[in-house]
Amino acid sequence: MLAFKQVCMARRLGSLFLVAATTAAFADTAAGVKALESRNFTVAYQEFTAGAEHGDAVAIANLGLMYARGFGIARDVPEAMKLWHQAAAKGNAQAEFYLGLMYAKGWGVQQNLVEASRWLQAAAAQGDERAQSQIGLLYEDGVGVQQDYKMAASYYKLAADKGLARAQYNLAQLTEKGKGVKRDDVAAFELYRKAAAQGMAEAQERVGAMYASGIGVTASPADALFWSALAAKQNEKNAERRLAALASRLPADEATRVKQSVIDWKPTLTAAK
Repeated sequence: MLAFKQVCMARRLGSLFLVAATTAAFADTAAGVKALESRNFTVAYQEFTAGAEHGDAVAIANLGLMYARGFGIARDVPEAMKLWHQAAAKGNAQAEFYLGLMYAKGWGVQQNLVEASRWLQAAAAQGDERAQSQIGLLYEDGVGVQQDYKMAASYYKLAADKGLARAQYNLAQLTEKGKGVKRDDVAAFELYRKAAAQGMAEAQERVGAMYASGIGVTASPADALFWSALAAKQNEKNAERRLAALASRLPADEATRVKQSVIDWKPTLTAAK
């Protein structure tokens, strides 16, 4: 059972290592963040090292990130963990989030789901939307905490309201199934739509399916084809299987127009963290 829950958690962990959006306390730390974002690892390492010497938690957390990923330096997960513990001791939410995921995955440390929950809870309490989304996942799957769909939904909503696509999708799933929240197909569709607009393939597939069936939204073969085709571009299998049938429901010229729209479409990335 535990192994199954671990797989369930791993399937939705999302992006682990992202640059902190926290305002840097020191100029060298801010310069390091900019350098890391532009993948200038030499400068980033120098600036973060300088910031860490001043005791800046953002610099320490991002220096840990560089060691964890091997960005411009030899990959060293134990060193990354040490740095994240230092930054977390200063109350840095980014470091708390990373520690939670490392313990959840068992990367560089022995897997400890209770410890993972503790660190993720700490980051979530500081408003880190990634941690809020992951805590929601722990509650949904009953991993490291007692399974509680209401708690899962409440944490997903915190992150979803901040624009995190994964949380929007997970909350939509609970809303569509009536788990922890009142079942509401219209609300589920709106959440899927927000995540789909950010380029999330699973959400695009659900939007396409709901347009095709008319559940939660007025049926629209053109919109069904559009969103399903977007998902299929990312190898979403359910969407791929639906394409031919959807295209056959439209006049040839309209199907061609929809397919061109798919080519031209760009995601709206509202959650940068």
